[in-house]
Amino acid sequence: QRGPWRHTWRHSASLRYRGVHMSSEPTRVALSVILPVYNAMPWLTVALRDMLKQQLPGGASLEVLAAFDGGDDGSLGFLLALANELGARATDELSTAGGAAPASNPALLQPLRAPETEDHPSFDAAQPGVDQRPLSAAEVAAASRPEHRLRVLRYRDGANRGQGAAMSLALAHARAPLLAQMESDDERRPADAFARMLAALQAQPTWDAVSCQAELVGWPRPGMEQYVAWQNSLLSPEQMAAGRFVEIPALHQTAIFRREAVKEVLATSGG
Repeated sequence: QRGPWRHTWRHSASLRYRGVHMSSEPTRVALSVILPVYNAMPWLTVALRDMLKQQLPGGASLEVLAAFDGGDDGSLGFLLALANELGARATDELSTAGGAAPASNPALLQPLRAPETEDHPSFDAAQPGVDQRPLSAAEVAAASRPEHRLRVLRYRDGANRGQGAAMSLALAHARAPLLAQMESDDERRPADAFARMLAALQAQPTWDAVSCQAELVGWPRPGMEQYVAWQNSLLSPEQMAAGRFVEIPALHQTAIFRREAVKEVLATSGG
């Protein structure tokens, strides 16, 4: 669904330490943010601004890996325009990865659960009273911090393979010891949101991840509101461990993970 999450901070986690050290050197990429992109306009403009304006401890840098997964709504054009505005701080990278995968997203063959206009309200109506106009590439670039990087990743054949494939493409190119993931219609408004989560993770060496609370944006959805309220009530590792038998206790969009922990999970689960 479009525009479901705006993130605030919660220092809770329920995983174990894998021995990854985070450097505070300003020139090192401390955090890789995975961003799958498919027909994401105009929300994409806000999501990118919110990530590129984050201020990390010690002037450390983050990289946003925008994995373009096809589409025809202008998302790629915006990504390339932003890369042009950022200059040397951005790259456009073609990949042959996934070439053996199906050239189309099987999810697109399924019937819509609701009419497109009902499931995805207009951008202007998403949050009355709040300025959510689409931003220009120049505005996003002006709001970004100089130490951060944008990497536009796309398949050489331009095919749409689905969100999972796009996330895997970005993960394969990530360079940092810590990973985050955002949806292209998410918001992360506080400029120190990632910094506070990183501080909590460093303070808890037995954690593999740290998550934060979420706030719904957009149109009213009573069922989703109940779920978010439940998720936000899980504030300790013990509560989250027990909650996993009820529902997902921490959405991946609300978390930062140690890369080695993610690699171990992928290795033991077969990817």
